[in-house]
Amino acid sequence: PPNGRPNPPPSASSAGGGAPTGTAALTAGEIRGLAEQIGECWNVDAGAPNLSDIVVELRVQLDGQGNVRNVVAANGAPADARSRAVYESARRALLSPQCNPLKVPAAKLPTLMASTFRFNPRGLVR
Repeated sequence: PPNGRPNPPPSASSAGGGAPTGTAALTAGEIRGLAEQIGECWNVDAGAPNLSDIVVELRVQLDGQGNVRNVVAANGAPADARSRAVYESARRALLSPQCNPLKVPAAKLPTLMASTFRFNPRGLVR
């Protein structure tokens, strides 16, 4: 599957299994599940040259049910055409009705809002 998964910030508390503020870290299984869910909706031009060199990072805004409502580039929208194409395809995947709501526990939705989703089309064949 594509390498598009959230990169959650480190948990502030390592004891007790998560903070009550809704910022509990995602488990490795939850991250893998999100990558697979979003990967099903992500399509890039596999014929474009040097795609494996491109990484785009996105931030999401969610509603209370885990539906992605807005996607922004974490470091500004890419300027070059190839990176811009990967950015746009990743953005479409995150906003796709087929990939929403995101499948994570409701208590961890704030974690996603504070996470960066990193997309790299390396090895992606569609």
